[in-house]
Amino acid sequence: MLKAVILKKIARHLPKGGKTDSHYRRLQRFFAEARIDYDQLALMIYRLFGLGKVTLTIDRTNWKWGKSNLNIFMLGMVYKGIAIPLYWQMLDKRGNTNHLERCELIERFIKQFGKDNLEMIVADREFVGEKWFNWLTNNHIPFAIRIKKNSKVKNHHGKLVQIKELLRHVSHQETYRHGRILTVDGCLVRVFAKRDKNYGLVIVATNQLETVDAMTSYAKRWEIETLFACLKGRGFNLEDTHLTHLDRVSKLVAVNALAFCWAYHVGIYKDKDKPLKRKLKSNARPQASLFALGLDLLIEGLRLVFFNNDKTVFRQLVSFLTPKPMKIRWG
Repeated sequence: MLKAVILKKIARHLPKGGKTDSHYRRLQRFFAEARIDYDQLALMIYRLFGLGKVTLTIDRTNWKWGKSNLNIFMLGMVYKGIAIPLYWQMLDKRGNTNHLERCELIERFIKQFGKDNLEMIVADREFVGEKWFNWLTNNHIPFAIRIKKNSKVKNHHGKLVQIKELLRHVSHQETYRHGRILTVDGCLVRVFAKRDKNYGLVIVATNQLETVDAMTSYAKRWEIETLFACLKGRGFNLEDTHLTHLDRVSKLVAVNALAFCWAYHVGIYKDKDKPLKRKLKSNARPQASLFALGLDLLIEGLRLVFFNNDKTVFRQLVSFLTPKPMKIRWG
């Protein structure tokens, strides 16, 4: 098992019994011809972590390979400090999503799991707009979304001003809840604000008008950044892929999403069974460390399977694709 997703490298590390070129063509055929039921994959992942009502976080990640722009719009479930990938959409363009693309991704979740299992949407300031905010509100979907500091609102005199004008007094030491309900992008919202470490304003709007702390909800948005870091840097090096056909990249994301959840599930249980003292860098997150722990154990276990034909270890590995896995007896 390899961390990188370059097909030639993977082919060279597959079990013996065939030439590298043969393995490579087999991998190419898989991504060209395989059919993936994304709803069934989402259901499997959802059940794997035993989740009920969830907060969803959305974001994009993109990179360029040659002349091709690879732009992935991801929906993840907030889970103990890291987002669990559930649905994604390949965007055939550069730049941000529109409200229809956002609504479509949320509707896929609702169709599969029901609106009763959707607690809230959290997102960064890229995901704003009148049609989007009103769609969420009209469908009774709570949100906590960061808005831009130049968003227009009415001050107490009824004059349109940039929202930052109402928040000049906000200090480092507080999370401020604005006293009035404001209209932002055509939607009635409650606004919260604080200063970041560089003294910049972080402004969050929510359609939950009686809430007392939307900032804490919004903070969970960062969990999808940790997920992207695992998929793109710490684990699978997703940006190294040479695939550019959007359907094939989507299949690759599916394989990576399942492998990520598999590794993270292993890491969680291994840490419960025998907690390890992990020395983290100042900017590191322990959840990413659990993922790395699980990934290392998976690699070790798969080596035992492929090279020692250890069927016991194989059964243990496969059990971690279920909510109640077997006890790890290697490593």
